Amino acid sequence: MNNANAVLVVKFKSEHSPEKLMEAINDYLETFRNVPGLIQKYYLAEEETHLASGFYIFDSRESRDAYWNSDLAKKVPSIFGVVIETIRVEKYDIPMILND
Repeated sequence: MNNANAVLVVKFKSEHSPEKLMEAINDYLETFRNVPGLIQKYYLAEEETHLASGFYIFDSRESRDAYWNSDLAKKVPSIFGVVIETIRVEKYDIPMILND
């Protein structure tokens, strides 16, 4: 991941059942594969609380911010059944990668 420079983490509680959430994830895999500058996206489920997270790795801050301001990002709450008051968004730079 030599060109990884920015991270976006979106944490939330979903109204969807785990099965419906997986269905939504599968329905949008190709859409997310085509996000400009998105190197990798991890779909996470916290073991104890069952909170869901999207962990996105981008090639640049600009790509990350362009995604976050895109129509697709605006659809994320409806796609994944986000309980709006639970959403937390974190943006990080990547100053170093341990193993590349």
